[in-house]
Amino acid sequence: MIFYILVYMKMPLYIISDNHFMLENSSTEKERRSKLFNLFDKIKKTGGTLILGGDFFDFWIEFKNGTPHYYQDILNELEILNNHKIAIHYVLGNHDYWDFGFFKKKFGAITYKNDFIFSINNKKILITHGDGILKNDYLYRFMRRILRNKIIMFLFSLIPEKIGCSIAQKISSTKKKFGVKHILNLNLKKELENFAIKKFKENFDVVLMGHYHQLGIKNINDKLFINLGDWINHFTVTKFTKEGGWEQESW
Repeated sequence: MIFYILVYMKMPLYIISDNHFMLENSSTEKERRSKLFNLFDKIKKTGGTLILGGDFFDFWIEFKNGTPHYYQDILNELEILNNHKIAIHYVLGNHDYWDFGFFKKKFGAITYKNDFIFSINNKKILITHGDGILKNDYLYRFMRRILRNKIIMFLFSLIPEKIGCSIAQKISSTKKKFGVKHILNLNLKKELENFAIKKFKENFDVVLMGHYHQLGIKNINDKLFINLGDWINHFTVTKFTKEGGWEQESW
């Protein structure tokens, strides 16, 4: 059964996904965050709604003794954005699924553990992070069940914040993706398109997907399949306005 979110979406919509903000203070990381804060300044001026499509943080958990200290500047800027009456919707991804309510407390985010479904101008829209869709992702789907286990999440949250962040830094493979164009083969691209087509048959008009670091807006029989890109190499912003429709740019 599909449930639609009855929520007022103030225009324009700004959608970003797969930012993968790192647990570090390197010059590259500071530059990436500067771009983000510049986008936030634009949103404050135009008004609208911010939608995060998952993996905004490369690693997230609310430890018993605090949140990852590397993210304090981002959290503060999100709070300021929310104080400017910008609604923030957050589709939790595989890297930042471990939110226990902090995002709502800190910056008023409405979070979605699965997909975000809503309607604009009688058009049904689905935003999905997209992890686990590919049919051969058996191992990932198995690991996802383990990592989303409430007991596992609780036990990891008991680890001191600095130790937990150190473990996450060692596990992360995100750095290997910087400067490397992430290209899916044609079969995998077709599989993702088929997912969108299946949703179109369920009366969705627009399907937006993250996770795979692809970008582009594709018209399929007058319905739109939108890949949300990333903020590792593309700095993709997907925007919707009543006047101009859907568009993408590199920020």
